[in-house]
Amino acid sequence: MNIEISSLKEKDLQKAEILLKLAFSTFLKLPNPIEFANGAQYYKRWYNNSSFAFAAKKENNLDNELIGYVILVKWGSFAGLGPIVTHPDYWNQGIASQLMKAALAKFEEWGIKQTGLCTYANSPKHIYFYGKFGYAPRFLIALFSKFIPNTQQILKAKRYSQLSNQQQPEFLTAAYQFTDKIYAGLDLRWEIEVVNQHSLGDTLFLWENETLIGFAICHYGKVSEAQTNTCYIKFGAAKSSESFQKLVNECEIFTKTVNMESLVAGVDTACEAAYQIMLSKNYAIKSLMASMYKPNQINYSRPDTYILNDLR
Repeated sequence: MNIEISSLKEKDLQKAEILLKLAFSTFLKLPNPIEFANGAQYYKRWYNNSSFAFAAKKENNLDNELIGYVILVKWGSFAGLGPIVTHPDYWNQGIASQLMKAALAKFEEWGIKQTGLCTYANSPKHIYFYGKFGYAPRFLIALFSKFIPNTQQILKAKRYSQLSNQQQPEFLTAAYQFTDKIYAGLDLRWEIEVVNQHSLGDTLFLWENETLIGFAICHYGKVSEAQTNTCYIKFGAAKSSESFQKLVNECEIFTKTVNMESLVAGVDTACEAAYQIMLSKNYAIKSLMASMYKPNQINYSRPDTYILNDLR
């Protein structure tokens, strides 16, 4: 079969969401595809940058049928990919491989230091597939969840959406300086901006004595990557064990502030202390994924860092 790889267009996004639900529910053997992801809209990642997404379509197909796609994310010196999706009717026909080649070419064009993804830890097929392209499994990623009871505590963290036009650039610079110290060139500024511009959630900044000690990019609501009635931490970073606990606490308060029921966050088990803190705070592990990186080397998830991120 001849496949055309091209840019994923905005007009295809609804089809992309339907295709994602069909593909993953088929793999997971879910009886109803619509139930997959419980409201999380992963295709919204397209808005990070439309040139970072590739579509697979059959050549000379008058219906212009979307049969696969991949979306990339660029965080400065680090980049990721996902979801990568193909229609179940076209599995094992090389479509995902062509999408991966397009993604890797883009990463090379960017001059990325390292790329990463997560996949099902219990799926040899997925781990083998990504391994063919140089990705190596390193650690498990625990996706934590906790029901947050009502609280009288007041949010101390600053919300990016409530900052003045003069303050926002200052906070973005502080966030970059913070992550750059953790991993050279790691840059979440555009991710913070996209969340704000498209009303996907908000970013919390936690300060102490005029020093940033942590921040968390949080999704919530019907147009975000968060599931129904959930606040989802897309990425979070803290300076120390103490500041990590404070940041998680602020995210819990924020969850109730925006009238959500549960807080969800991922932790790579390479971040040993952060993982143990989440367990000590009575977070339950919803699922385990495998982190895979190219090249296979240490990155921002390591024993001396306090990171919330699941690479989905």
